[in-house]
Amino acid sequence: MARFIDELVLKFSLKFKNNLLFTLSYSLICLTSATLARHLKVIYKKIAIELRTRINSDDYAVGDMLPSEKALAAELQVSVMTLRKALALLEEEKLIARRHGSGTCIVRKSNYHGGELEGFNYQMQVVGVTNYRNKVIEFTLLDAPPAIAQQLKIQPGEKVYYVRRLRLIDAVPILVENSYIPFATFPWLSVGNLEQSKFNYFKKECHITIIESHRSYTPVLATREQAELLQVAPNSLLLRVQSVSYAQNRAIVDFSEIYQNTSKYNVKHITRR
Repeated sequence: MARFIDELVLKFSLKFKNNLLFTLSYSLICLTSATLARHLKVIYKKIAIELRTRINSDDYAVGDMLPSEKALAAELQVSVMTLRKALALLEEEKLIARRHGSGTCIVRKSNYHGGELEGFNYQMQVVGVTNYRNKVIEFTLLDAPPAIAQQLKIQPGEKVYYVRRLRLIDAVPILVENSYIPFATFPWLSVGNLEQSKFNYFKKECHITIIESHRSYTPVLATREQAELLQVAPNSLLLRVQSVSYAQNRAIVDFSEIYQNTSKYNVKHITRR
């Protein structure tokens, strides 16, 4: 459109130079061009608002890919160029990352209120860390001991998964997590699910959303086994986080004990009203 207007102006200048008609026509064209530019700006800002709302909804999780630019443009009934301007705004806000050859990935949500309800994977993605890994080092089914049954509010002897995972950044272990998960709630849980985001699996595959998390924090000294896993000296200071996670029906779906290497990993919590 801008090129068309420029060509039109050139034709007028050749034909009506030093003519009042040219002056009026040129002014009209400039006014039309400015109005069109403002209109296009309004459109792509509206598209950005629509996409931001989608990203912040439960339909998407951090790490999900948006549809292709062509598909989004068709759905929103705008040109690909207009869509790209909207995506550029979201990229400036660090909500998305556009990767050549793979598409547009959601890297955070603007309505983020703390990663404690989403877990380690979400925390890493929010701060832009991509070189993290979950390593499952134990996955077994056992009869719930009385102490674990009490935490999960189930009967002693009921089947639970015991999961031990090591979390690494740049291949460096930063925390070890011991989790107990009710078998009856997640009968199809697998190692593959746990190598990704546990809570994302709960939400996406099982339609169970964590709505509340109760946590306690205690400084402890590393046992020999924990020291070996975290590659620290025995009796090094660790932060133990005990976490009980509640689903939307108030059922407890996870009890975890997390031991964090305080020299390698820290979490900053910001509370806002």
